[in-house]
Amino acid sequence: MTSSKLISLDEAVADVQDGSMVAIGGWIFNAQPMALVRALIRKGARDLRLMPAPGSIAPDLLIGAGCVSSTSCLFISFEQYGLAPHFRRRAENGTLQVSDIDGPGIMAGLRAAICDLPYMPIPDLGTDLPKYAPSQYRTLPTEPGERKLLASMAIRPDVCLVHAQQADEHGNVQHVGPPFLDTLLAQASRRVIVSVDRIVSTQTVRRNNHLTKLPSSMVDAVVEAPYGAHPTASPSLYRADEAHLKEYVRACASAEGFAAYTGRYVQAASHTDYLNAIGGGRLAGIAASETNLTL
Repeated sequence: MTSSKLISLDEAVADVQDGSMVAIGGWIFNAQPMALVRALIRKGARDLRLMPAPGSIAPDLLIGAGCVSSTSCLFISFEQYGLAPHFRRRAENGTLQVSDIDGPGIMAGLRAAICDLPYMPIPDLGTDLPKYAPSQYRTLPTEPGERKLLASMAIRPDVCLVHAQQADEHGNVQHVGPPFLDTLLAQASRRVIVSVDRIVSTQTVRRNNHLTKLPSSMVDAVVEAPYGAHPTASPSLYRADEAHLKEYVRACASAEGFAAYTGRYVQAASHTDYLNAIGGGRLAGIAASETNLTL
């Protein structure tokens, strides 16, 4: 059995270099690795190149904190709460380089990296993406009458940040809910850092082995961070905190409001301090019990 991969939040992000390509797992308001994102901001990371799965507050918070120089993404949105405020603002004023990638493009690019190939072919759907993202899409030669194809270039992030529900200390990571793009992002990345709501025994992992989506061999570090996806949901454990998401969007309306938000919730000395700032009553209100796992 491998040695323990359990480390602290600060240790987990300490080796993330400025200028790194950072993948972010989860899906919109689900399983965003928020504790790791806040730790990365406290570290003072700069010039990151984001490769997020469809996300919301995780990429937007990094962009607002000045950690990001570019992003290649499907979309970043707060859906019913409006557009992602910092993503929109910096994309519009030209201070954030944005490369649009569609679903087939990102999936194929990740699969190419996993297979150690320079690219993966995808159907040419006739969009303008090759024009506006020429570094990601290239036209492939085809014979007359054949379907037009594009090459989606390999996407290999330097670091992948993921949140899951549980893991053992050796880094066998279990998703009690859907894994979204986490497995593809992790397999394609050079380094994988996972936060989990709880550390469980290896015996528990073995009893529920069908839930193990990221085995120890794919994981470099694991961090125990209860409510580590807050204010997004951690499927089967807690729901998204809608009130907090609305608070964030309101705070981003002004520089002063965002500074107050980060001062209270991001610059907290520890994850425990962050949870204390949220409050036990709020956390209890979003808790869910939707699993019959044998722990």
